[in-house]
Amino acid sequence: MEIGGRIIVINNILNSFKNFIKNHFNLTAFLFFAAVIFCLYGNNLSFGWTFYDDDVLILDKQDYLSFSNIKNILTDTVFGQEHDKFCRPVLNLTFLFEKYLYGTNPAGYHFTNILLHLLSVFSIFLFLSLLYDKKKIFILCMFFAVHPSLVQAVSWISGRNDSLLTLFVFLSFYFLAVKILKASAKAFYFFHLLFFIFAVFTKETAVILPLFYLLFQLLNFSTAGSFNSSFNHLKIQPKKIFTAFIPYIIIIVLYLFYRSYVLSYQSYSVPLSLFIKSFFVSLPALTKYIANIFFPVKLSVFPAIMNTDYIICAASVLFFILFMLKFKKTGYDLKKVLFGFVWFFAFLLPTFIMPNNQFYDHRIYLSLAGILISLSEIIKNYNAKNFLKYERIIFLAVTIMFFIMFYFTAFFHGQKFADRETFWLNALMDAPQSDVANSVVAGILAERGRYKEAE
Repeated sequence: MEIGGRIIVINNILNSFKNFIKNHFNLTAFLFFAAVIFCLYGNNLSFGWTFYDDDVLILDKQDYLSFSNIKNILTDTVFGQEHDKFCRPVLNLTFLFEKYLYGTNPAGYHFTNILLHLLSVFSIFLFLSLLYDKKKIFILCMFFAVHPSLVQAVSWISGRNDSLLTLFVFLSFYFLAVKILKASAKAFYFFHLLFFIFAVFTKETAVILPLFYLLFQLLNFSTAGSFNSSFNHLKIQPKKIFTAFIPYIIIIVLYLFYRSYVLSYQSYSVPLSLFIKSFFVSLPALTKYIANIFFPVKLSVFPAIMNTDYIICAASVLFFILFMLKFKKTGYDLKKVLFGFVWFFAFLLPTFIMPNNQFYDHRIYLSLAGILISLSEIIKNYNAKNFLKYERIIFLAVTIMFFIMFYFTAFFHGQKFADRETFWLNALMDAPQSDVANSVVAGILAERGRYKEAE
């Protein structure tokens, strides 16, 4: 009887898992995303090391990356340097597992980056398809998959932290949404908190996530996915929402204790005034990231200086405004559109506080997902029948044009990360005044015996 009871329990668990996969996992969409992403980035498997952070984080740490050294891996900063303030143990753990899988073969690490990008795109699709029409979300996520501004997070091994963060953030949101729809399913809430923990220990900016959990529920996002239910029918009780904040507060407090412990050995502390000054000095760079939403034409592998793109930024803003005006008659909720805008700025602006900032393109990764949320709301009621024939043709033509432009821009930009020489020659062209780029290229030339050019 005891053995039979265990078998029944195991069967129930397996059946629950099968039902969950059946109801929540869209295999067709996943395979399409995989096909497009591997067509775009599959060539990365032949890439080598750029020797820009990947050598420090992986090649130089082969002895350090060991399960016998797990305590130090979990309690060291990313670079382990005196002034290093990045406490990101999840990133260190990915390199630990890969060390045992791939050793020093760069192909394996590039494969992980591609896989993380695929999973991030799919997690966004899973979440948004709970709220909006799957076909429309599929198209938007396909644009996200090939967006040129995200190339650095995929083609540069060290840039994976942003795709890793995005994966955890949207899985956390996904399980929160499912928990709201199926109030009795406590397991979903457990996974929601688990992925929130992963997000916090992946990147510091994740500590603001509880505010978005709250906004998400207060805005009563409606659903158009497989559940045939609506958040609008739920009575959101403020007391319950604020009570739900307690687990988030506990997690954040524990994270802050952890962070203070990791940084306790450092004698150097950055004054608050320097962070504030850095933030305001960096603000003009916001124009670059806004411009890159729709017109990612000035991408760099090594942004040593702050680029400002006021004209392209204005064009990007104007394009969005025209888009909103055109779809106004379809009846979208402006508050939910603004939710996406707030998301964009909230996850981007904290990166501006670091002194001696370098404005990497891929920092827009999680922020760009906020624009997807806004666009999803704007087009949620789009019906081709409500537009004139020439309007439908223009809309289709513009959509295809942008997709082709994004795809090939991303492909050719990604080739700049092929190996050390290719990367640093492009870095020198992007930032000819950079002492780092000049010194590395000089070293490459000296290795080839071209001493006069090196000098």
